[in-house]
Amino acid sequence: MRAIYLVLFVMLLASCKKDELQQGENNLFFAKFQIGNDTVYYEDGEENYGNGPGIRTYEDSLGRLHSEYTVFQRSALTPDYNRNVIGIQMVKFLTDTLFPSYNFSFSLFDEGTYGFGSYNLDSSTTAGIDGVVFFYVDNDSVTWSSDVQYGTQETWSDFAITSHKAVEEVQFGAKTQGTFNCRVFDGSGAHLDLRNGKFHARTIYPQ
Repeated sequence: MRAIYLVLFVMLLASCKKDELQQGENNLFFAKFQIGNDTVYYEDGEENYGNGPGIRTYEDSLGRLHSEYTVFQRSALTPDYNRNVIGIQMVKFLTDTLFPSYNFSFSLFDEGTYGFGSYNLDSSTTAGIDGVVFFYVDNDSVTWSSDVQYGTQETWSDFAITSHKAVEEVQFGAKTQGTFNCRVFDGSGAHLDLRNGKFHARTIYPQ
């Protein structure tokens, strides 16, 4: 089995003090889920956490593997910033190698239900799989992923985006809400079950 290593991408992690948020809008950005009897909760603006979007795209002879993602992570100035991280990555394989438009990237987080996918650069013959990929780094710096190259989801696994709204912001293009239940793998035979998950996140990397 292959170990999974978290690749740190360029991303925008924005956080605001509570008194800086616009009134009358839902600006509580968070990710919440259960592992066994433990509840995991990350909130933007609390305990040095920020939330922001990123983009990851790759072109080869078969086409383009394109993705948008959002991450909850502590500030890089925090000593343990690479622990207790969760990210949600929407993946799409395109036969057109041109860089996708902003509108297309925006649509990756459209409301709806999605299967679990794969973002795999190991071989051009795999080309990735459309769907969502969760990545989670625990308190021991072990990286876990729902990527289908590492394991199969259970019948109870699901992922749904329940709201996806455009915003006029410099650092991100949308506010997105969703729910999830999934199994994540460490690449060495072990797994964790993330249950009763909910999130409200900044999504869509500005282009």
